[in-house]
Amino acid sequence: MKKEIIQFFKSKTNVIAMLIFPIMLIFVMGKSLDGLMSMDKNIFSGKIIYFNIEDSSENKNLQPFYDFSVQFQKDTEAEFVENTNPEEAIKLVNKNEAICFINVCKDDIKYFRNENGESTESKVFRNLYTQYMKKYIFIHSTSKFEPQKVPQILNAQNNTQVKSEGISYDEVNSFTYYTFVELTLIILYISTITLTSMYKENTLHKMTRLKTSSIKKINIIISKIALGILIGIMQIIMIYITSTRLFGVNWGQNVIYIFMVLISFIIFSSVLGISISMIFSEEKTAYTFTNMLIIVMGFLGGSYVPLSLVKSARITSFLCELVPNYWVNTAILGLKYNVDTSYYISAINISLGSAALMIILSRIISKIKEGGSFD
Repeated sequence: MKKEIIQFFKSKTNVIAMLIFPIMLIFVMGKSLDGLMSMDKNIFSGKIIYFNIEDSSENKNLQPFYDFSVQFQKDTEAEFVENTNPEEAIKLVNKNEAICFINVCKDDIKYFRNENGESTESKVFRNLYTQYMKKYIFIHSTSKFEPQKVPQILNAQNNTQVKSEGISYDEVNSFTYYTFVELTLIILYISTITLTSMYKENTLHKMTRLKTSSIKKINIIISKIALGILIGIMQIIMIYITSTRLFGVNWGQNVIYIFMVLISFIIFSSVLGISISMIFSEEKTAYTFTNMLIIVMGFLGGSYVPLSLVKSARITSFLCELVPNYWVNTAILGLKYNVDTSYYISAINISLGSAALMIILSRIISKIKEGGSFD
């Protein structure tokens, strides 16, 4: 592995492509597509939220819900529509015709989201509403025991605005968005490094000599993954320093979780190159296939256009959920904006699970493939 690291840094092309080019790419994409990103700031505009009020005369939850809905509708241009048929409302939510359905009961408020996959709008809205209710309960409790403090609290927290609770309109800019999505795109190109490295092993006849020792084969694979992780960590550190110092990007309060998601994706990318090298006999064919795959995955993951545009078409909305970098980008953006979501756990599991599956499948294919280079 030490020899491969030295070879990596000796290659000016590798250093420029993997460490310097990402910074230039983020700058160009962030600068040129700022107008496109600004079109996508209000994710709630024109969206519908269904609700139902049970027994409005004695419903203690009615007033806080009413206060929230009025202010939220004013700030975001979302529309609250009353629907007294819960079954119909839930079906419409499951068809993505509404963000959610809220049933305001006497003693509780029930929130229904899409059972087939909660949308970004629903996650953000749910987070905002949860935060609002926490504040309301706090103020209500304070009014019972220390009523003199209520005016002070209300002056500080009397508005329910998206910018104070979740994704700030001022924070959503092209540099912030493209810092993360272009970083994941460049991480995907680590697969070309591990792929080339595997073919070099074959050229040096190391894989042929180690056919009888599956343990040593595993050691070679692990060394390639370690090489990819090292390169990926250097990419993350360089992008982190550059984006925060030069582009003014704030990575948020969940930097550790963001790093965990990125490292799991680095492992996926490293294994992707290794697996493809075990399937294709010709390096040129494998390299071309890998680059084509990266372009498709980059598009579906939101590296070229905002994710909202990718999700706007039915076919790309379906396809994007099949690629790990979509989940990685969604998780990272959620963590950056402190949206209450468990996507980062799902993203890590998807990256690592996909990596394990690729290793297993590529080993099976390479064994049954006639004349395979790694048989």
